[in-house]
Amino acid sequence: MSKYQHSAAVRRVVHHLVGVLCPPDAADLGIVDDVANHMGEMMAALPAIMRQGLVAGLLTYDVGALAFQVGFARAHQLNATDGNRYFDSWLHGPTPLHKQLAKTFMQLLNLAYYEHPKVQAAIGYTPTEWIEKVTKKRLTVFKDAIAKRETALIAPDPLRPGVSIHSTTRARADKGPRSWR
Repeated sequence: MSKYQHSAAVRRVVHHLVGVLCPPDAADLGIVDDVANHMGEMMAALPAIMRQGLVAGLLTYDVGALAFQVGFARAHQLNATDGNRYFDSWLHGPTPLHKQLAKTFMQLLNLAYYEHPKVQAAIGYTPTEWIEKVTKKRLTVFKDAIAKRETALIAPDPLRPGVSIHSTTRARADKGPRSWR
């Protein structure tokens, strides 16, 4: 995985987008930096060409606000109202590229926001408890089927009585790689 980290310019834009795209409690919970960092981690997992495209898109988004109707300011300098209007101009933008970049920014930031432990706790999302509960239930309900399947996996082959799975595997290994027979 790449060692990507947001540059200072990209970080300013991402912080602004957290305020525009995430629920208002992101600042109240003190997780704006965490959400921005998580977005950076997701971008690090992308192929370099895609990551560079997103970085270019974020910087273009920031500079493009200079030509927006609200005045001479970059996107990260816009207030909440103007920031929302400017983002909407990209989301419903003049080109498919504007629309796709806006959707991608929104998806990455929302994923980063809702994966944060403080947000999950605030909305009552506790996946580990649910997984444990369902696992326990399934092991109880399907106990007999699981045991039957485990037995079937290690039982001798009914179509080839007397042939052990282990002896067949060993014999193939002795022959070397498969060849056309």
